[in-house]
Amino acid sequence: MRVIGRFEQQAIDRLWQQRTGLPLLVLMEHAAAAVVKRGREMVEAAATVLVLAGKGNNGGDAFASARLLAAAGYRVICRELFPDALRSYEVEANRQAYLGLGHEIKPLTPDDFDRLETGALIIDGIFGTGFRADRPLPESVRQASLLTAAARRRGVLVLAIDIPSGVDADSGHAADAAFCADVTVTFFHSKIGLCGAPGRFFAGRVLVEPIGVPKSWIDDLPETTGVKGGVGRTYQTDVDDVRAVRPERAADSHKGNFGRVLVLGGSPGMPGAVLLAATAAARSGAGLVEVAVPEMVAATVLAARPECLLHTLSQQPAALFSQMETLLRSASAVVAGMGAGQSEWLRAVLPQVISEAGQVVLDADALNQMAGDPDHYFDLLRRRTARGLAPGILTPHPGEFRRLLPDCCLNDRQEAARVLSAACSAVVVLKGAATVVAEPGGTAWINPTGNHGLAKGGSGDVLAGLIAGLLAQGMATAEAAAVAAVYLHGLAADLVASRMGHRTILAGDVIDAMGDALRQVGWEPS
Repeated sequence: MRVIGRFEQQAIDRLWQQRTGLPLLVLMEHAAAAVVKRGREMVEAAATVLVLAGKGNNGGDAFASARLLAAAGYRVICRELFPDALRSYEVEANRQAYLGLGHEIKPLTPDDFDRLETGALIIDGIFGTGFRADRPLPESVRQASLLTAAARRRGVLVLAIDIPSGVDADSGHAADAAFCADVTVTFFHSKIGLCGAPGRFFAGRVLVEPIGVPKSWIDDLPETTGVKGGVGRTYQTDVDDVRAVRPERAADSHKGNFGRVLVLGGSPGMPGAVLLAATAAARSGAGLVEVAVPEMVAATVLAARPECLLHTLSQQPAALFSQMETLLRSASAVVAGMGAGQSEWLRAVLPQVISEAGQVVLDADALNQMAGDPDHYFDLLRRRTARGLAPGILTPHPGEFRRLLPDCCLNDRQEAARVLSAACSAVVVLKGAATVVAEPGGTAWINPTGNHGLAKGGSGDVLAGLIAGLLAQGMATAEAAAVAAVYLHGLAADLVASRMGHRTILAGDVIDAMGDALRQVGWEPS
């Protein structure tokens, strides 16, 4: 599902006026009606509603909502945050319409919050999509947010118009003291800031109201409105996206039909990382899983995972190079780096793996190794795609990302992933809440599944193995495998959390739930 930011929303506003010939006031009225409909679902008709109005179009929606709620019999308190500001014609028209019906609008004071009882409603119509989180909230808005949070703790509900004030619609980055909502009513289409982290955690339940704008306008936005070339689209992955890329499995298949995964990693004290990745690759449906590890951990790996083919890495440089050449030639997909530490063997073989593997996932210590000389390794990744090989897949968590690109800001996680992807011509999986997948062409996907139970050692090893397993089964593109794997990984964690809670989740539990996750997305029969 495509998600949009402030530029697209402004373009849709203009396009609506051009195609319908109607003034923006009509669109504001539709938006206000949607807000009122959802507000009436949240609180009883006798409730008090405090409407906080800003100076922009979001404020116009707020003034119109206050008018409609008052007409419906609610006790409305309408307050403006910027009483001396210049307003557009549409915003001022809605403000005057409210005043013209005999209501009053005053500047906001702390006393306004004292009048709110449990079950009252606060409507946040201060900034909407116009806010940019690289700027601090004005002190008056900051205080309003803190008072709103205190009221919310007393049982007052909060509804945000379009996006909570203080959350950047283009990124999901949130300013200090951004508003937290129970419900966000957004228009046309969901916003990037409502899907990305941390914005999604400020939004509460997100309800999308089309307010008369056809969905096709959003799908065709770049062609229709002349969005400048090179601006990548952003999507939030949904179950239909994952269902559509399901690898087919014929009833008379054999293991050779489902690819061969080579898992390359491990060191004394960290054999578990390789085991988790190998098990996840096998559970994904890969036909064969091979594990190549140092001799010191080989026995442990063989005993724990007898289904896998085991290779002990040679300690002689020339023999190791020849061994890797053979293993890479036969592998459908390679996943490298888990639990390898600062091993000499990893330093020796990583350039070869990047250059020769048909499909490759680089995780954990492979990324740390790359961070020591990013220019060299980025060049190797670019060269592999120039030779027609599939782009590599990098799976950094934020700490690994900062080591790879120390000058890149992570406030906009989608843009950060795009920057790294473009720098090395690889697919980037930027892990964390609302994991982002970006491909070199600029498209990014935000993942909606997963929970804080995944914030434990081993979760990333499972994901890396799962991506490699899907690659081996013949996914159409590297980004399709990454997007599907991230969604399934998070969904399996959500299924585990529904049974066990979040705190108790282990990486192995996520693997065990993978069958249920595959059934839920339609990859396995129910």
